[in-house]
Amino acid sequence: MKINLDKYIIDDRIFDVKFSCDLSLCKGACCTIQGTEGAPLLEKEINIIKHLLPKVMKYIPENHKEVLSREGFYYRHDNNYAVSTYNDNECVFSFYNEEGIAKCAFQTAYYNREIEFKKPVSCYMFPIRVYGKKRNILRYEKITECNDALDKGVMEDKTVFEFLKQPIIDEFGIDFYKTAKEKFLNKTKV
Repeated sequence: MKINLDKYIIDDRIFDVKFSCDLSLCKGACCTIQGTEGAPLLEKEINIIKHLLPKVMKYIPENHKEVLSREGFYYRHDNNYAVSTYNDNECVFSFYNEEGIAKCAFQTAYYNREIEFKKPVSCYMFPIRVYGKKRNILRYEKITECNDALDKGVMEDKTVFEFLKQPIIDEFGIDFYKTAKEKFLNKTKV
């Protein structure tokens, strides 16, 4: 079934920019960007995270646990919610693995089959950010920490849209993905 994409505002760069994460080079920098606010949170994610937090605490470093204890895991800013950070850069849910790569406590617990929540949608969809009360505005967010992902995307000939196929399907559905691919991506590859 085709989806009417007219109700969406979709940044063309999602279909044009080549992108594929290279964790071996960036070391999970999107989880530890210095001097930034935490990742956006949906209001519905707050209760999910609150419920699952005890199951992921074993992955969270002590200094991040101190922030969680003192400030909680989220804050409200301009009627929006965001994940708390440690030292205004590291997500409180992040930790470093043996290779020095920042990982998400929720995603790790998900892959270990301990929980069914992957991680906040803003993290799962990154570098696409979803905006608007109807969550109908999709933008590509370029950060210098992802320059290696741009190079790898060119080598693999993979766009942001292709790289985020599964998160897009999980968030918007397979019909949205197929319709957007047919309308925007296939047109650009002709």
